[in-house]
Amino acid sequence: MDVKLEEPITAAAPRAESGDAAICTLDVAGMHCASCVGRIERTLKKQPGVISADVNLATNRARITYAPASISVDSLISAVEKSGYTAQLPPTHAEKQSGGDSRQGANRELWNLIGSALLTLPVFLLSMAKMRTASAHAMTSMYPLPVEWAMASVTSIVVFYFGRSFFTAAWSALKHGGGATMDTLVALGASVSFGFSLFELIAGATDQTYFETSATIVTLILFGRWLEAKAKRRATDSLSALLSLTPPTARLVTSNGAEVEVPLSQVHVDDTLRVSPGQKIAVDGVVVEGDSAVDESMITGESVPVDKSAGDTVTGGTININGSLVYRAGAVGANTVLSRMAAAVEDAQGSKAPVQRLADAISAIFVPVVLGISVVTCLVWLLALHAGIGTALTHAVAVVVIACPCALGLATPTAIMVGAGRGAALGILIKNGDALERAHKISQVVLDKTGTITEGRMSLNLILPFGNISETDLLRIAGAAERGSEHPIARAIAHRYEEKGLNASVQKFVNSPGDGVSAEVDGVSVLVGTVRFLSAHNVTIPETVAEDIDREERTGETVVAVSVNDAFAGILGVSDTVRPGAKAAVERLKSLGVKVALLTGDNERAAHAVASAVGIDEVKAGVRPLEKESAIVEWQRISPGTVAMVGDGVNDAPALARSDLGIAMGRGTDSAMAASDITLLGSDLAGVANSLVLSRRTMQIIRQNLFWAFIFNIVGIPMAAFGLLNPMFAALAMAFSSVTVVTNSLRLRTVSLR
Repeated sequence: MDVKLEEPITAAAPRAESGDAAICTLDVAGMHCASCVGRIERTLKKQPGVISADVNLATNRARITYAPASISVDSLISAVEKSGYTAQLPPTHAEKQSGGDSRQGANRELWNLIGSALLTLPVFLLSMAKMRTASAHAMTSMYPLPVEWAMASVTSIVVFYFGRSFFTAAWSALKHGGGATMDTLVALGASVSFGFSLFELIAGATDQTYFETSATIVTLILFGRWLEAKAKRRATDSLSALLSLTPPTARLVTSNGAEVEVPLSQVHVDDTLRVSPGQKIAVDGVVVEGDSAVDESMITGESVPVDKSAGDTVTGGTININGSLVYRAGAVGANTVLSRMAAAVEDAQGSKAPVQRLADAISAIFVPVVLGISVVTCLVWLLALHAGIGTALTHAVAVVVIACPCALGLATPTAIMVGAGRGAALGILIKNGDALERAHKISQVVLDKTGTITEGRMSLNLILPFGNISETDLLRIAGAAERGSEHPIARAIAHRYEEKGLNASVQKFVNSPGDGVSAEVDGVSVLVGTVRFLSAHNVTIPETVAEDIDREERTGETVVAVSVNDAFAGILGVSDTVRPGAKAAVERLKSLGVKVALLTGDNERAAHAVASAVGIDEVKAGVRPLEKESAIVEWQRISPGTVAMVGDGVNDAPALARSDLGIAMGRGTDSAMAASDITLLGSDLAGVANSLVLSRRTMQIIRQNLFWAFIFNIVGIPMAAFGLLNPMFAALAMAFSSVTVVTNSLRLRTVSLR
């Protein structure tokens, strides 16, 4: 496997984006709803030098694009803290693998919940017993004052100690001018019912106390948050699984041949390492000795082991199966493929999809509207329906407690988080939530030929000189000229030239992308390229040779013509092999209702031969690199917003960037991957269909989440206002609304992509 990703990424530090802009990711603590997200985003966007800010409730992270010359990372952290939250740079991948802080936080949440539940239970049972007694005797019932005061004391501990986070967060939001949040709703609901009950107790009306309501609200919301946090941690399991692939140690081969087990942090570039059968390869590198098969499925998603020998690349985290390998470290730490994959998954999981905008817009006004409805509910019951103050406040509290902006805030990001993680497990790296959303609209996929449908390992099969030139001289002239080109066809010719040990001096090399090259080889002027390229330079192709060219192209060969001093000198035949799974991948795309086309710079006959072999009907051949971009634009005119391009080469980068969705093969060039929205780490074209289906499933989950989040509030708030929902049941419903959304998103981990 030869996977290439973009520049090194470290989770714990800002990184350059382009020009004078940089990107910084911050861990943010204290967020509990979409209102919190909106407040932090607004605060950050007001800071001088901040270009954009996206805050993700599911990952508890802020991603900020800023101008380092205008604002520092410390100032960004300070801005978040001034809005009432805490922020810090994320831990390194090594720190994440230890997971200490995460486990400690989970333990605190659990003990907080247990303490609250243990104190709530007796208050709840005593209150239920009092209600049953009153109902059985058709009269009010009360406990002796010491019992009521004991219930009040226990409830105060639950509300103001175990539930203190609600009050501190609500006060912080108010103090920093952020308005009301979900914490405000919970704090109001619990404190209003407790305050009213305490007032009644002091006044001696112990039959009108609702201490169980206050305690139960806090406990159930804490329970919901614990379940939500647990589910969110499961949603990040894919990232944890990636990080856990790297072994903690490596076997270092010293200069005197001895082998020493060292921590991974002590491995440096160019160190020589050994891996035994059954062990994980520690870092990326190049094999220098040995033969073995390596299981790369955890990186690429492809289940068939790959044979490795001297000169082949190996990737950290993959498993050596049956032989001992000695390899030289080529990338360590944050520069390994695995670390870059983890960083890419983090970026995707922390990004926002456009569909989130609706939820964000509603969340911005959600809490104030709910508070208004609560006040109206209390007044209507009190003044219009002539209910008692206890009844009116109970229904008002139910309105406050049932409202849940959390579900709205989590509906999209949790699905994106799980979808991006599922993609990584399948060898599909998704750049951001926008790309994941756009992929579900794709109705046409345009495939490059060389390196995408075919293996990309061209071989020289034919050397046919013309006139007095020999085969060796034709290969020497053409091979020397092609050594300066990176095109797969050129590399095949240059490889045979080097294999034969030929030698020639080259000057005035000029590359014409998509056509050929020109150069002076041993003092003579040489052209090597397409027939069209030679014809454009007034080189005449003899009719007898034209027949040979026609015959070779009909068999799928790519013909390269050569001229010396403007005189035709011969042809070379180069061919590639179709990837084993290409035909099945094309058939699957068609079964999804997606049209498939082939776009290549190769000649018509060779292109149609490959297209016919894999079942593609629409072909555009002989297309120069810049013309590929124009071809994509033409398809987009026919099907606006729905055209995906799949490629792997430098000449594919403009088309990948122009398309509605660019998909790069992982064995491709850095420029192709930088221009793409999705990278397939393996070589299997099945990943294209998997990407589209994953997007469709993710969008389906997002729509379900948003539907239930909206329906929950649309139905629940009126029910509470009309007195059909007790505050305790409202708290239970609120607690489980967010859990339901996260749990529904987790289905993406196992949902079929077939």
